[in-house]
Formats: sequence, structure tokens, C-alpha cells
Amino acid sequence: MILQIKPFIGLSVLFLSVFFSCGQTKKTEGLEVIPIEAAYLHPTTLKASDYFRKIRYVPLETNDHALVGSDPVVWISGDRLIVSSNQKQCLSFDKATGRFVSSIGHIGNDPEGSQSLFGWMNAAAGHVYFPAGNGRSVVYDKDGNFVGDQQDLEVTNGIYGVDTYDYLDKDILVEHLPATEDKPDRIILFRDTTLLASFPSHGEPHSPLSGAMTDILEMNIHQHTETGYDVIYITFKDGRQNCLVPSEQIFWHKGKDLFFRETFNDTIYQVETTGLTPVKRFDFGTMRWDRKDRYNPEKDQAFYPLDVCESDRILWLRFVVNLHHQEQWKVYNAIYDKINGDVKVAPFKEGIHDDLNGFLPLQPTFATPSGEFAQLVPAGKILEWFEKHTGQEDWPEEIKALKKLTEEDNPVVILMLSLIHISEAHETRRHLVC
Repeated sequence: MILQIKPFIGLSVLFLSVFFSCGQTKKTEGLEVIPIEAAYLHPTTLKASDYFRKIRYVPLETNDHALVGSDPVVWISGDRLIVSSNQKQCLSFDKATGRFVSSIGHIGNDPEGSQSLFGWMNAAAGHVYFPAGNGRSVVYDKDGNFVGDQQDLEVTNGIYGVDTYDYLDKDILVEHLPATEDKPDRIILFRDTTLLASFPSHGEPHSPLSGAMTDILEMNIHQHTETGYDVIYITFKDGRQNCLVPSEQIFWHKGKDLFFRETFNDTIYQVETTGLTPVKRFDFGTMRWDRKDRYNPEKDQAFYPLDVCESDRILWLRFVVNLHHQEQWKVYNAIYDKINGDVKVAPFKEGIHDDLNGFLPLQPTFATPSGEFAQLVPAGKILEWFEKHTGQEDWPEEIKALKKLTEEDNPVVILMLSLIHISEAHETRRHLVC
């Protein structure tokens, strides 16, 4: 069984008050160590002015050919915003204006059709991949033109986990495959139908779980209301449980570099054609998962990374506590400021306080290799915000224009440009004070 996911550049940023010296990063055996547990023990408020220099609001055009459905996701490719939704649509919009450009792909059994329009994007090539079945994907460009198809060189046979796809550059594709009974957790690099490299990912040397349906007691899918994450709980007859979060992001980009983290693990690796090079490590302290506990349904109080995103200035981690008990999930955002070496953690539900514009809390779900973060907000949520803040009128004109939205309109994309240098953060705060 293959569970395909979209690379969902999840964000996470670690930032802790200077009052807690334990929240400063340090070097251990050449690796930069990011103290997540120390920041978690002293939660605080995340402020937009500490991380972003500009926030833009792009309402997506609404017409009969461009209606964004439920649970949409957004990607950025050059001058385009690509939005996929459960309405079996993938739509391309102009990034500057929100104007609808074209539909991308379609559901069907024809040579250009796919099984789903939730796929993944190679932003370097401007290509979107949709699963077509039997390890085959159909490929479209961001204008909706059919490019061709791609056949997987390797697929996971059995219910072991998620096969995840990404790219090293416009030509070289990357796939992570979970451990099976006879193969290790691994990464492969390929171009077209040529295998370029294959190496273990420092995960399981082989799966301790069976991939056979006959060994499974039950399988349930839940959606976490607060975050929208889908979670697949697979309970085996021997009492062990495997939790899969199909949309979690284990690959992410910064500039021309591709990074990877193996599920549960705390080490960040750079992906190269020669293998994986460790570059950073999250210090989860006492909240780290021991390998022996990963499939224990009674395990709680441990950090499970969901998404990571990165820019030159910040690294963003989103993580959950109580993985095996969704009714007890506690999700957090953590932000690491690379310039200051500080880490801050705040509950997911609080988002990032927008002290730049005094508007909606920010909750990015995607980031480009250049450090631009994106978030989709339903029109209804924005109108609800205006209704609750009737006494506030000093927003920028770009925000005031959003009052013209209706409940039936497409979502608004919020774009956030991260700070680059420490002087920019000081300058931003100085203008806020003035």
C-alpha cells in the first residue's frame, strides 16, 4: 500500500527569551543543537515583528471556473500560487494579483488523468505531480499544460508508512521510503527512469511491524479539528500501534539546499547525491522518543515533529505532544532565530501575533526556498475577524479592502517575507515604536 503525500513545507521557529540561558543554541560534536524542551518549559508569545519584515494579503479571484473547495493547501512556484482542495481541483493564480490563471490536471483514467489532485510540487521546475496509480504520476506545469508522466523506481509493498516525494533540483527527484520487513528506511535519488543514488536514512534498519492486513486489528482515520492534520491510526493484533500523519513534512528547502528529518528522530540532515550530512539537532531532552516506545499506544509526553520550514533567518518547527491520543493532542509552534540563537515556543492555537498590522494571527503552512511563508485563510474567517473588531479601523488599505469579501469568495493567501539580518528586526521595531 502506498500513501502519497504533498510536500507541505511545514514551518517552525524556535525562539526563547534571553532570560533563560538554557534556550540558547550550542554546538555539540559539530552540530548546532536547538533546545526545544527548554523553550517548551517556558512558553511565550510569538510576534510577527521578530520574524517577518512584510506581510501581504492576496484575495484569490472567485469565478465559476475557480472555486476552491474544502481543506485547501497552497504552494508557491515563481509568480504563481498553486491551490489544491478536496473539491478535486488544482488551481493556478497570479501571485501578485490573485487573478485566476488556469486549472491544473484532472481526474480520469485517460493518459493525462490522475486519481487525485492532491499531489506534490517541484518548485525548481515549476511542475506539479499527481498520482495516477501503479506507481505512476502525471506531470503538469503551473499553467496547466501536460508535461508527461513519471514512473516510480521503487514503491513500498505493504502497510508500513508513507512514500514521500521531493526534489533536489529541477531534474533530480527524491523519494523517502519507510522501512519494511526486508528493507531499511531509505532515500533514493533519480532522474527520469535512472537511479542516481540510494542510501539508508538513519531510521529503522527494518520495520518491527508487519505490513500485512491480516495482522491489523483496526485502522482509523481522524482529523484534528484545531490544526486540520489527518492522522491514520493502525492498531495491530499484538497491541502495538502505528500513527501516520500523511501531510507531515520531512523534506524542506532553503536556497539550493534540501534538508530531511526521519520521523520521530531529532537530527536534521542535508540531502546530497553522496548521502546525508547531519547539520543540526533538536534537543528534545526528556521529551525525546526512544525507539522502543514508538509503537506503544500508552506512550505520551514526547515531542513528535510534524513540519519544518526554514529561511536564512529562522527555522520553524511544528510539533505535537501525545501522538497516540488525538483527543489529547497538544500542538506547538517553535521558532529558532539563527541570528540571536534564541528559541521560542507557543501553543499552535495562538499562532503568531501580528503586531505589524494588528490583524489576524499568522499560521504559515508553506515556505519557499527563498524564505517566503504562506497561509490560506477562508473568507468567512476574515469577515468574522472584522465583526469582532469593529472599533479598530487603522489597518493598511490592503487589509481594509478585505471587508468587501463575501462568505462565498475564495480564500485569501497571506504572504510573509522573513527578516534577513538582525538590523532589520531592530529597524522594524523602531518604526513600530515611532
